[in-house]
Amino acid sequence: MQGLFREQALDARRQRWLGRIRLPVSRMGTAMAAVAAFALLALAALLYFGRYTRSEPAYGQLQPRGGVLALSAPAAGTLLRSRVDEGQTVRRGQILLEISSELDSPALRGGVGAAVNAELSAQRSRLLADRAALEASAANEAEQWRERIAAAQGRIALAQTQLALREQQAAQTRKLSSQVQPLRGDKLLSDVQWQQYESARIEAETRVQDARRERLDAERELADARAALAAQPRRDEQQRHRIERELADIAQDDARNEGRRLIAVRAPRDGRAVAVAFVAGQSVAAGQRLLSLAPLDAPMQAELWVSDRAVGLIAPGTPVAMRYAGFPYQHYGVQRGKVVAIARGALSAEEIRARTGLPATAPAWRVLVAPDRQSVGARGLSAQMRVDAELQLERRRVYEYLFAPLRPDRADAALRTAGVSP
Repeated sequence: MQGLFREQALDARRQRWLGRIRLPVSRMGTAMAAVAAFALLALAALLYFGRYTRSEPAYGQLQPRGGVLALSAPAAGTLLRSRVDEGQTVRRGQILLEISSELDSPALRGGVGAAVNAELSAQRSRLLADRAALEASAANEAEQWRERIAAAQGRIALAQTQLALREQQAAQTRKLSSQVQPLRGDKLLSDVQWQQYESARIEAETRVQDARRERLDAERELADARAALAAQPRRDEQQRHRIERELADIAQDDARNEGRRLIAVRAPRDGRAVAVAFVAGQSVAAGQRLLSLAPLDAPMQAELWVSDRAVGLIAPGTPVAMRYAGFPYQHYGVQRGKVVAIARGALSAEEIRARTGLPATAPAWRVLVAPDRQSVGARGLSAQMRVDAELQLERRRVYEYLFAPLRPDRADAALRTAGVSP
């Protein structure tokens, strides 16, 4: 029996009457251990399942798709009348406003433009009278040239007849002179008589030359009259063109004068008149905004301006939380939307201020956001309402933020951007 049990076991049985050894345990120990285990599990769940979204603030305003077109005064003057009201629908080419830039002069007892217009009207009347007189004189002059042509033709015919008679006379005197010439050799004809016959022959020859010269003069006059009649339409046309040019110059001067006196502002496209900022009778400066045209039935979108810190982390589909100035978020809540377009280049602060009137201080990128809803409650969105937004950029789990510095490939790791798959 001695070898069947260990000595330690036999000693323990012999000392059982002394009782068991028990270690004291606190009553809160179990509870604290359970709490610690639960906290550890909760922390692990938070690290794994918890997500953190980095956001970037942006500012901008609501704009209808297609933008709001601002109409400015093309020149300084006085607003005479308006043909459009706030919210009115207008069509392309419709006259919206009339601006007068008429200048008054005490010396002229009226407007300078009116005096210029009166002088131009007088010049136009004189030129029109000259054109009418030209038409009448052209017909009379053509008739005179035709009469001169007929007279020249008559002179030519008469000269031809006279030339024929004088040639006959000259032929007779030559024949008579040749017949009496033998009598001179026989001393039957004195020298005085011979001189008489020669004088008659020479005179007949001279008359023939005079008739020929008269015929040549008549032919030259006929040619000149015909040439003048043929050239008359060209001369008349030149004078008519000169008068037409002067009338065109007067028309241009009149148009410029009327353009300076009364300027019509037309609608460059179909739209709805909004932000009407004028009163009939007020003075306007060149470039001063008068009203804006919003597209018809165009949905609203937010035009945001984003700094370079966030422009590289956003893409179409990035969610945006927006707060409209006209609808306090404490009462109406935060409105949601998604990015639909991102500009490829930045605008300077001066360009942003000139474009939107917003207090820009640094260059920014233009980002368009489509709201999930086109109304807040029962009220629709209004153009050019100021918007404060939060762009929801990079989205990661909590443990990824903790271990990101330890990852060797963290520079090339894909970022989970809100609304965009990694």
